[in-house]
Parts: sequence; structure tokens; C-alpha cells
Amino acid sequence: MEMSQPQVVFTGGHPILNVKNVVESLDYYCNTLGFQDVFHWSHEDTPPWTFAQVCRGNFFVYLSQQSQGGPGMWMYLNLASLKDLADLYQEYQAHAVKIHEPPTDKIWGMREMLIEDVDGHILRIGAHVRKIL
Repeated sequence: MEMSQPQVVFTGGHPILNVKNVVESLDYYCNTLGFQDVFHWSHEDTPPWTFAQVCRGNFFVYLSQQSQGGPGMWMYLNLASLKDLADLYQEYQAHAVKIHEPPTDKIWGMREMLIEDVDGHILRIGAHVRKIL
């Protein structure tokens, strides 16, 4: 029997979104989508910022001004419960978030909604409707 090498595992990951203007995107993510500003900077370490990181719970995303990646990226975000999804949907309706699809049951056992940020990136947000066997 041949011994296999231990597999290297990733300890985390964070998408990097190409945005038109970090200051505007940072404002939208924090004040409209309910994220927190983790950090922001520019090469001169003064505004206007050209790179930032935001988070909401355990989901982190980088915002990179006109670099890294491309427009129209999709991200999937998991929620713990259907109640959380319903609450988030109400929150986003109250903040006039661009909602492409309200929470909808999918045949793969999820309820999901689609929202769009100011740069055209899509956030697909869902929770399990039932346990997957």
C-alpha cells in the first residue's frame, strides 16, 4: 500500500471585487448592506481609498478600485435559517437594495434571493429549506 502525502488545506478565502470607486462601494456595503469596514487604504495612506475589506458575520470581501477581477462577479452567501433570510430581505427592502429575485424556493433544497451592489456584482444569499441527505 502506497502512503499518500498529506493534503494541504485552505484555512479561508475572501473574494476580491473589482469596483469603480472604493469610497462609494465601501459606503454602500456598510450603510446599505450592513457590512462593517475592516480596513481601507490607498498607496498614499490618505483618502480617496483604493482598497478595502468589509465583513458581515463570517463573510469577508475585498473591494479593489479598478483592478483585480472583473465586473459582474457572483458570490454565494449562506445564512443559518429561513428566518434570517426573511429578516435580511426585509432589511434590504427598507434600504432600497436592488433585489433581482426575492427569497424563492429552489429545487436543490435552498431558499435564495439575488441582490446587486453598485458595481453590478450579484450576491446570491440563501438558507436551507430542508436538510440535504
